Amino acid sequence: MIVMLTHRLVLAPSNARVGWNLALLAGIALVALLAACAPTLTPARTPVAESAPVSKPANQTGTIAFVGANVLPMDREHVLERHTVVVRDGRIIEIAPEATARIPDDAQRIQAQGRYLLPGLTEMHGHVPDPDQARYLDEVLFLYVSNGVTTVRNMSGHDGHIQLRERLARGDVLGPTLITASPWLGGDRAATPAAAESLVRRYQAAGFDLLKVGEMSREAYAQMVGTAQALNLPFAGHVPQAVGLVGALDARQTSIDHFDRYAEFLAADAAAARDPGFFGSGIIDHVDRARLDEAIKRTIAAGTWNVPTLSLVEHLASPEAPEAMARWPEMRYLPASVVEGWVKAKRDFQARADFQPAATRQLVALRHELLQRLHQAGAPIALGSDAPQFFNVPGFSIHHEMRMMVTAGLSPYQVLASGTREPARYFATPDAFGTIALGRRADLLLLEANPLQDIANVQRRAGVMVAGRWLPEHEIQRRLTEIETRRRSAREID
Repeated sequence: MIVMLTHRLVLAPSNARVGWNLALLAGIALVALLAACAPTLTPARTPVAESAPVSKPANQTGTIAFVGANVLPMDREHVLERHTVVVRDGRIIEIAPEATARIPDDAQRIQAQGRYLLPGLTEMHGHVPDPDQARYLDEVLFLYVSNGVTTVRNMSGHDGHIQLRERLARGDVLGPTLITASPWLGGDRAATPAAAESLVRRYQAAGFDLLKVGEMSREAYAQMVGTAQALNLPFAGHVPQAVGLVGALDARQTSIDHFDRYAEFLAADAAAARDPGFFGSGIIDHVDRARLDEAIKRTIAAGTWNVPTLSLVEHLASPEAPEAMARWPEMRYLPASVVEGWVKAKRDFQARADFQPAATRQLVALRHELLQRLHQAGAPIALGSDAPQFFNVPGFSIHHEMRMMVTAGLSPYQVLASGTREPARYFATPDAFGTIALGRRADLLLLEANPLQDIANVQRRAGVMVAGRWLPEHEIQRRLTEIETRRRSAREID
């Protein structure tokens, strides 16, 4: 098994667990969705943010100077025109106007005049393969960094990811800084409060950075919350159906991903009697937008972050044929069985008798409105696309997500902040990464055009720096071609 994820992926009364295997994409396993929002839990203590590594970056001993760049520090919306940024040992040591910058004699000079330099991006809901799939793992890690994703909050835990996190931090492996979530905390494994507590203690002892919340009873969730708070271990991800939005917010869940359970809260009366369906699409006609203010007020009071993953829903619900989506250029970098599995899953989804295209369109519109309203009110938002999941190729999917966030009403700067400065704030390490400032980890993205004018310009790379290691675009393309060639050869063998 490469990756195991769990989501509600159909309009019918179901949850779906989707797992990708390198040889064969597992199908969608369905279980019934039952009740709606449950009574609130006893409020828990204020959560502790997950800890992002702040040690010296990855064996980077050289000095590199980006000369004359237009720098987007991302501390606020402004551009430092014709500035030089110097990196040594994986840290930023100089930021100054090109005319006055002090560039060490031994520095490698990258001519960046007319280009734009911004911090690397963070994927706040990504997945990496299990370490025993070594070749595939290396490819996925590179797909992330090739697109400027230099930090990943990995939400598909495996015991081997602890060691992988350390290897990445040392620079033994090329890839993003990794924040490690525990394996899925739910289902039969966390069926009782005692089982939930045992898992929390095991995952804390193993060294995971956070707990990945799955489906569990209200009682098991309460025990998980109490134990995690006592052990100073954050918990994030889904919201169990029996707990509901209010219960998760009262428990100060660190983040809610996919806007989970917001639709049920907004359609509380109907949700108590009807199947909520795919992320609330089954009750979308009963959503009371007058309740949005209360949902937002509760979210802000809880200090809970949201990771919207708009693309998870929109790729599945879009009218575009899955066969056409399978021809997107980035699909060439994944195993054919994965892409074919996505095609089949979407085809089966749209063939269901209870598939309601109008409901999915309403759901997409509601999620856009929720994102815009939360952001306007000051609720914290972090960028995440849920890759790999339904045509979300690692790294490439972040560009789809950013485009959708702009379509929802955020400015390009606000979207970029959600993927740079805001994740660093989420991890309570704002001085470690996420902005271009002295002492920050040198995770940088050099672009040919201004992303503040058009978010699509994030794809116009001149190169990526990950923890001080410079990858010019020609090197990125060479490595992508190698991955494509291996994938093509594997298809020919099959």
